[in-house]
Amino acid sequence: MYYTDDSLFPENMPQHTTRGRTMSTPRRFTFLMASLLLCGVAIAQSQQQIRDQIFGETDAVKKQADDLDAKVLAPEAYAEGLELYTSAGETLAKGRDLERVREEVDQAKGFFARSVEAAKLAQLTFGNTLTARTAAQTAESEKYAAKDWARAEQLLVAAAGTLEGGDLKKAGNQAIDAQQAYSATEAKAIGAKASGK
Repeated sequence: MYYTDDSLFPENMPQHTTRGRTMSTPRRFTFLMASLLLCGVAIAQSQQQIRDQIFGETDAVKKQADDLDAKVLAPEAYAEGLELYTSAGETLAKGRDLERVREEVDQAKGFFARSVEAAKLAQLTFGNTLTARTAAQTAESEKYAAKDWARAEQLLVAAAGTLEGGDLKKAGNQAIDAQQAYSATEAKAIGAKASGK
């Protein structure tokens, strides 16, 4: 006499019921994984919303500073703001003290706003130097005369830092040095391009 145990066949495996419908084990696992993924996306979106809420105004001021090249034209204020901004971002990412994050973001906003004003003043004060800088950029000095370009940039940053400190006369003299350096860098880059080096 022969008999079979129907439970040994996959088609006879027990089914899991979900709201009146049956769901096999593999489907149930897939459903669970999809649910977990959606939860992860929701949490990430929530974290992004928190960041946008806390950083929103500061991001806007930072963008103004970046558009004005404040990293070069207002180096001290911009660097202070960036340090606080970065610290706040790292603290938020770790899910730590939100109050500290808000304080650092607010302080960063103040420094970025200061750098915007300083950069505008530098643009007015260093007009000829910035024209020479643009000409050097057009000649691709950063590529063809990298060391000279870096030196000229250092001179401009020093002049901008002096201007931030309030010494207009000294800043003007430093800006002239930077202008001459940019002009020399432009000529060197043009020569390098012409010679194919």
